[in-house]
Amino acid sequence: MKYFEAKPVTDFKDANGNVPEILIVDGNRTGGKTTAFSRLLVDDFLQNGKKFFLVYRYKNEMKDIAEAFFKDIKSLFFPDYEMTAKSHADGKYFELFLNKHSCGYASSLTMAPKLKRFSHIFSDVQNMFFDEYQDENNLYLPNEVSSLISLHTTIARGQGKAVRFVPLYMASNSFSIFNPYYVALGITSKINSKTKVYRGNGFVLLRLIIKDVSEAQRASAFNQAFAANNYLSSSIDNAFVNDDSFNVERKEVSGLPFFTFIYSGTVYSVYNEEDFLYVRKGGDKDSRSCFGVEQNDRGQNVRSISHSPLLNRLRFRYENAEVFFETQEVKNAFQCLIYV
Repeated sequence: MKYFEAKPVTDFKDANGNVPEILIVDGNRTGGKTTAFSRLLVDDFLQNGKKFFLVYRYKNEMKDIAEAFFKDIKSLFFPDYEMTAKSHADGKYFELFLNKHSCGYASSLTMAPKLKRFSHIFSDVQNMFFDEYQDENNLYLPNEVSSLISLHTTIARGQGKAVRFVPLYMASNSFSIFNPYYVALGITSKINSKTKVYRGNGFVLLRLIIKDVSEAQRASAFNQAFAANNYLSSSIDNAFVNDDSFNVERKEVSGLPFFTFIYSGTVYSVYNEEDFLYVRKGGDKDSRSCFGVEQNDRGQNVRSISHSPLLNRLRFRYENAEVFFETQEVKNAFQCLIYV
């Protein structure tokens, strides 16, 4: 069976033709992403002396960290090595040792504000890895992206430089195109089921569905028993909803619109049927509930949807393929509404 093999960031170029400082790899479960990047970090330390930093979301995820990180790759690639860990600063961060040689550190995003005064400790870090950066249940820290930026800033200092080049590797199963990292990088609307590589400003995203793994998952007797479950059938990768013409079909609706919105001066109406939402062109811009996508679309009674609790509900239903559109133009307008 073929699994994912991680490559260093120097093998890639971003949208500007430069080596990216962020490499993101998403794909199906059990595709070997964690194993591949963990091996890459250890190999880079053994061959080039580059220390690494492991990023976790919560402090309690670092329990038994040496075994959790190293157990699998030890049996596969490093049978002659042992990894241990030592807690520092009342557990704010851990130092990792490979055969008693310091090889790296680990901490959590919740500790990011408290690690600023330890930046000198991490001046020898040359790689970072944030595994499972997407949360399956869509539970993230408040201002999580800012915490990651703060942590990287703390680490990418020292050695006589205000800013050092410290690559950040991020890996995850594909769960939601509205995860806070896609949103922050501005790529939620720019990927679909056909996207394999997306090159941004300073980052590269690889989206991998490893066929051997998918076939093995489908052949599993356990998974066959739950074949009808959406979790297994879709692998929770919902980028397909961005595909052109997906859910573009004319439907009959009745009653008044749930709400209206204006995009580039054109009014669109959203109807809330029993099992789906339906969006079509036309409507009353003076309705009680109307949102403006662009600044020029807004006025005294037309506001942005960005601070409305309705936004998350619309994204959820869109992700779950419960929104239908009269035309492709209408779909494009609705995407602009929810991709704020």
